[in-house]
Amino acid sequence: MKRIYLKTFLITLAAFGATYMLLVFSSRISFEFYSAVGIMFAVMAPGALVLSGIRKFSAFTRNMFGIVSGLFLWGFIGEFLEVRSHLIIADSSYLPILLVLVSLLIVILLQNGMRKSYGFVFGHFAGIWSLHMWMIYQYEHLSRTHWSTYVSAGAAIILGILAVFLTGKTRGTSRKMALSLASLLLFWTALEYIWGWRLIPGPYSI
Repeated sequence: MKRIYLKTFLITLAAFGATYMLLVFSSRISFEFYSAVGIMFAVMAPGALVLSGIRKFSAFTRNMFGIVSGLFLWGFIGEFLEVRSHLIIADSSYLPILLVLVSLLIVILLQNGMRKSYGFVFGHFAGIWSLHMWMIYQYEHLSRTHWSTYVSAGAAIILGILAVFLTGKTRGTSRKMALSLASLLLFWTALEYIWGWRLIPGPYSI
């Protein structure tokens, strides 16, 4: 079962890296190429969502399609549209929408009203959105080096480690994958704080 955690973590990390690098470098090559990448994510997100619902796939495969679907959805809405259309859903003004989405998602999942693989789609998207919104709020309304950013980064690392620890205590493919995804998002958040502090160069500074 430890392999499930590691496979989920590594595949998702590779998808994260590829998504962000593709967005970064395509934006520097040409406007047309960047637009093509954005459209590609717009097509791949629902495509992966459909694949996540195919029952002949294993639970791990369905959930992984759900995870990458959520990532591609964020790549299109949270990254591409922010640059192209100035739709900044990470702005705090979108907090009510995020809260409604998260509340509905929690209620539906608790009532088993959604396939677990679909839960990974919207859970991953909402997770990235929530963590990104909090970070952007700190950067814009406080500062990149405000004391709260260090607390947030420390909390992300501690919670990420806790998620790793809980994986060993948890049974079930979907639960282990959810904890693996949570740990990755938390560790990635801590890394973004480090980029924000300019301690190491981030993707957009390469």
